[in-house]
Formats: sequence, structure tokens, C-alpha cells
Amino acid sequence: MREIGKTLGEAAGPRGRPAPVRLPPAEEAEERVSLETTSREDRSLEEGTRRVERKIVDSDDEAESIAARRIAAAEANARPLAAVDHKAFDERIRQEPADATATAGISMRRLRNAVVWREILGPPVSLRESDER
Repeated sequence: MREIGKTLGEAAGPRGRPAPVRLPPAEEAEERVSLETTSREDRSLEEGTRRVERKIVDSDDEAESIAARRIAAAEANARPLAAVDHKAFDERIRQEPADATATAGISMRRLRNAVVWREILGPPVSLRESDER
């Protein structure tokens, strides 16, 4: 094995090249390739940035009216609710369309996915209770 290794090591050069082909020294390779370009396109990237000035919002002048509106809204809702209030709320929510809460019909794809996820997340087959008794 050692003789075969020596024979193979002598026949092969660096990185699998044949032994007569040698790599150029690192200094020559560095001198051949330059990363610098001949054109001078240096420019500042900060100059091209234009930002829209922010609009200053100052609510200090309206603070008293905002506070008064909040207090009025709190006082309007600070009473106990009666049966009439519950009926009015129930009628209001029943008049809204129920599309957002309706469930989609069961399709074959959804049924197949449900079975697959039950197999994945459910107990192993050997630990399941048998329905055939």
C-alpha cells in the first residue's frame, strides 16, 4: 500500500495535475490580475439620497378638545347595560353578513390533508384502538 501511495504521489502534481505541469508562484499570479479599474467613477452615494421632509404634527393646541371628547365617550359607556342593550347588540350583529364566519365546504383535498395530518400527528398504528371488535 505504501509503495502504491508513493507511486501515485510522485505521478500526480498539485490538485490532480500531472507532475510536469507546475502551478505558477503566488506572486506572479497576483501581479497578473489587478482589482483596480482604469476608469475613475468614484462618487459619494450620500449625495443622491433625497428624503421627503416629515410633516410636524402638534396636538398640543387640540389637547383640551381631545380630552373632552374622550371623557364624553367614557361617560356615555359608563352605565350598566340592560336587556334592551343586549337585544340591540344581538340584532345589530345578526344583520351583518356571515361570509367571514362561514366555513368552506369540505373538498376531497381538505379531507385527504386531514387524513394525512392525522397519520403524522396521531398515535402509531400499533397503539390505536381498533374499531373492529
